[in-house]
Amino acid sequence: MLGKRLRFYRQRKRLTLKHVEEKTGLHASTISGYERGVREPSYQVLRLLAEVYGIPVAYLALDEREIREVIPAEIAGTLELLTKRPDIADFVEEIKDFPQSLVKKLHEVVRDIRNLQQSPGK
Repeated sequence: MLGKRLRFYRQRKRLTLKHVEEKTGLHASTISGYERGVREPSYQVLRLLAEVYGIPVAYLALDEREIREVIPAEIAGTLELLTKRPDIADFVEEIKDFPQSLVKKLHEVVRDIRNLQQSPGK
């Protein structure tokens, strides 16, 4: 299960094994071994990989059930959505540094698009 999470987050960042090797100093074959479950990374390695992938180390160390137990319910749904929809996670990554005023305008545009889709005759 850990291996699948490692691969998922690496691919979500669109990193190759070679990219991760360059960023961490770990050999690509070692990283591949972690992802295939034939090697076990230390906690220090998990922290390093989490940093490269831009995620909390808990996302690697805990399975989905365990994460839901430690994360408030109102946040867990959003986390699950971002995990299952990498396209939405990529979009959030793109806009995370936008000023609040721009995010508000973007939200208005999304609402307008939704209203256009729901209006009669469309």
